[in-house]
Amino acid sequence: MKRCSIIFHSVCGNCYLIASAFKDALVQQDIDARLYHIEDDDLHVWANKFEVANDYYEEIIDLPVANSEKMLKSDMIILGSPTYFANVSAEMKQFMDSSSMYFTKGSLSGKFFACFTSCSYVEGGGTLTLQSMLHYAQHMGMVHIPLGKQVQHIDPQQPVCGIMHHSGPESIVRPSDRLEKAVAFYAKLLADAVNR
Repeated sequence: MKRCSIIFHSVCGNCYLIASAFKDALVQQDIDARLYHIEDDDLHVWANKFEVANDYYEEIIDLPVANSEKMLKSDMIILGSPTYFANVSAEMKQFMDSSSMYFTKGSLSGKFFACFTSCSYVEGGGTLTLQSMLHYAQHMGMVHIPLGKQVQHIDPQQPVCGIMHHSGPESIVRPSDRLEKAVAFYAKLLADAVNR
């Protein structure tokens, strides 16, 4: 059975919900999908400041912590990050940087790749966040499986390079059923690619 590591950073829970939707959809496609959260030393601080950050706080911190070695054991890697100022979070950037030792030997080369983000607004830079993760994957030699335009019949607002959720200015808008259908559609594309 092929293994997929879904590695995400989540503060208000939206990226956690998307990661969980990916896991459920991939398991239905007979993929050994595993969730890992990126450690965030300030998560408890955010949970004290924002009520929405408490909704999934316990579930997130109960998951195994991601490390770059998890990627070596995977056939497919899915990264998820909130969008901060049109880029990945500092925690996601640090995680990506932590795998730099695999660059020279191409240890991640040939592994399949996908990504997702949650951002406040449609024009809030989410596409740039996806591109940041995509550029990382390409430099590491991973094979990006694009969502493509074929998902337009489910959700016409999805970019071609990955899944993007719009959470509103206070991150209180949770992923919709339509977004979950888009994730399930994407998971099928990914499973088909990794199982070829």
